[in-house]
Amino acid sequence: MQILPPNKSIQLFRFVSFSVEGCKRLRRALPLLLFPLLAGLQGCGPLPLINGETVYVMVVTQRRLDWLRRDDTEALFWNPLMEEFHRLHPNVQVSTYTVYEEAVRDELKRRTARGLGPDLILARAPMVNTLLSEGLVAPVPNTPSMRRTIASVSPRFLHRVQLSAGLSGLPFNELVSLACYNRQKVPTPPRTTEELMALAASGRTVGLSIDPYGIWWTAGTRGADHAIVSILTEVSSTTEGQRAKDEAAIVGWLAWLRQIAQQSRVDLASGPEELTKGLIAGRLDWIPCFSLTLNTLQTAMGDKLGVSALPTGPGGGPSPFNSLQVWAFGLDSSASQRQSASSLVQLSLEPFLQRRFVLDTQEVLPVNLTVQTPVASSGVLAALAEAHQQFLAGSPLLTKPFTLNHLSELSHRLEAVIQQVMVGVLTPHEGARQMIRLGRGGT
Repeated sequence: MQILPPNKSIQLFRFVSFSVEGCKRLRRALPLLLFPLLAGLQGCGPLPLINGETVYVMVVTQRRLDWLRRDDTEALFWNPLMEEFHRLHPNVQVSTYTVYEEAVRDELKRRTARGLGPDLILARAPMVNTLLSEGLVAPVPNTPSMRRTIASVSPRFLHRVQLSAGLSGLPFNELVSLACYNRQKVPTPPRTTEELMALAASGRTVGLSIDPYGIWWTAGTRGADHAIVSILTEVSSTTEGQRAKDEAAIVGWLAWLRQIAQQSRVDLASGPEELTKGLIAGRLDWIPCFSLTLNTLQTAMGDKLGVSALPTGPGGGPSPFNSLQVWAFGLDSSASQRQSASSLVQLSLEPFLQRRFVLDTQEVLPVNLTVQTPVASSGVLAALAEAHQQFLAGSPLLTKPFTLNHLSELSHRLEAVIQQVMVGVLTPHEGARQMIRLGRGGT
């Protein structure tokens, strides 16, 4: 049975083509005395020597980010981690393969039913929470060494993966929402939404897109962050007064979005790919961006690229999304595989590697308590650190643990309502009522 092809950019060891299931079944089922024979089999590259082991890592990706060329950036994570891991554990190999987020549950169910699930899963926190709540991954092992590792992670990150069944996973790094712009055309980035609109009025083209990273951040600038995030995370307002306040805030936000959509120098893009390519091509001068795109932008734009935190507004600070990448543990590991998988996760959280990931990629923030983001060394890292503070202040409900079930089901339908308001199909009042109804499970 064939699996999804390995991600070649993060495959640290040379494998010849053979299914992971086949190799894993051979490795688990046959006694050690047969390993000399198996070593001669062609097409089973991951099979170790007699005292060896292979850890299988499922890396979960988002289809909407397929357009990003990530080979070089992913190597900045995996090469240092795997080189250090292989130095400490020379008899343990690591095999990685990628799965789209929407296919993870079916893929894990299929593999787990055959006893062939991965040893580790690397995915976003809400996805990992979903997998633990459905019994598709194991809680973080409760061992003395793992408890020491857990204690090294900032509590604000651990809180996002703390479920009643235990920790769904261990945080690895954080990606944030911020602003990117062409420094040749925008010498000073706008710090408020009023300055942003003034920038558009002056003839510079501002890009927005109706997706979590492209437009949801504006809700906080109009005081609608609590109302919108409550809908997205299924946290209902408890009093009639709060519900009325939330509806009024959504109406005000939608009215503002409709107003800016009518400006000739505001370009509504289909998503982050169109925004990023528009900035690179010079069609756009300022966009909201996700830190995962910074390497692509930097490679294409060089010194022309400017990075800053998102603008604030009269209703408060922005309400950006971010992404916490998390290690989760599979269900089918042997005792030695679980120990090797734990060692890999613990190594990834060591201060020297956490700091190296930050400095080398200029895209992520550390989760280790003892590692401070070196903001003085880079304007990009200073912007990332400020964006993280904006997330904590403007999106407090997103710092709590939640699953992807409600969010993924709802976000596209809410985006459709927002688009209808912005183009005039619905009024802001109609749009607000429809969004609230969707958040309560209506249609």
